[in-house]
Amino acid sequence: MLKNNKINILLIIFISIIFCSNSNDEYVILVSFDGFRYDYADRVETYYFDYVEKWGVKAQSLKPVFPSFTFPNHYAIATGCYSNKHKIIGNEFTTEQGRYSYKDKNSVQDAKWYGAEPIWVTAEKNNIITATYFWVGSEAKIGGYYPTYYKEYESGINPYDKVDQAINWLELPISSRPRLVCLYFNEPDHAGHVFGPNSIEVTNEIKSSDDILGYLLKSISKLDIFNKINIVIVSDHGMVDVSENRVINIDNLNLPGVLDGKGPVVSFKVDSEDNFSINEFNIPNVSMVSSRNNNNLNYHNPLYDYLLIADEGWMMYKNNHIEEYNGKLPVKGMHGYDSDYMNMHAIFYAYGSRFKENYKIETFELIHIYPLLCELLGVNPNANIDGDLKILKSILK
Repeated sequence: MLKNNKINILLIIFISIIFCSNSNDEYVILVSFDGFRYDYADRVETYYFDYVEKWGVKAQSLKPVFPSFTFPNHYAIATGCYSNKHKIIGNEFTTEQGRYSYKDKNSVQDAKWYGAEPIWVTAEKNNIITATYFWVGSEAKIGGYYPTYYKEYESGINPYDKVDQAINWLELPISSRPRLVCLYFNEPDHAGHVFGPNSIEVTNEIKSSDDILGYLLKSISKLDIFNKINIVIVSDHGMVDVSENRVINIDNLNLPGVLDGKGPVVSFKVDSEDNFSINEFNIPNVSMVSSRNNNNLNYHNPLYDYLLIADEGWMMYKNNHIEEYNGKLPVKGMHGYDSDYMNMHAIFYAYGSRFKENYKIETFELIHIYPLLCELLGVNPNANIDGDLKILKSILK
């Protein structure tokens, strides 16, 4: 009996130590509004984005990695790496490993495609519980780890339900509560594609995004751990208008080889490099650059020889695409172009106990967010990254 009492007392002390050691740990919520261009919040009154700006940090803009598509940039945010290192070089692409597509659940959930360590894996390795609600890479078992809690992508989910799920996770007992929660919202990107970035529909989605942010802020303010929560709000890229007047028929270029892709970026494999010179091709509104070890773009796909990159607002299609679309573009807004274009730039806001108030920072690359998240969680970042905490050290108290 006495022995059992001693064991019980030791167990209580052990649990208390664990509880106390975790009770001071801080929490991080990473929020992404897909396609929220750097200047969207200036278009209309955004009470909650303005609130975060006043009481937290705002960047002039956030520069995406190339290509400025959703999947490469969400995974760059998560890993701190350019696409040549994290390997997700597009929403859809073909490499020596085969074909990857955001539409194909088998490839999305196959860890072989993901070439760098995302923040939830870094955290889980350090015994930190994580949760993701639709984040690129989080459905794959990378390095032997999933997030403790994650949702497989499903369209049509009410954004407020996503916030409610995040709050439910943060209300769990401390032993099962995530300290990192990643939330993804697909607007205003969808509206930008369908109606164009300057449309009233996008303006309405900007307002809706602000309302969602407000709902999140109000919800976390009711939590007991509110004072320990730090929020990082980002997007992955911007958006630009496109039109039928700026279309390049790449079949008419008579390039000697195989062309793969459409839109702002097309891959090109020549029939014979011995008989091909890049200097012989001067294509209006298109740049041709190396697809292999391209250090200027931090891009690498050895399966192809070159990339065709359209100037901002121009689109490249083959004859069959043009026939399929009956001469009309399927979209009115697009991204994916060179990341130097300001219209491709995204947003960065940060708010919480670790961040300075009413602090502005110049444009920076989104690869630097991963080491910032590691700092907030109190873990060492993976060594093989491109990002550097020094870039964002000034925004911390």
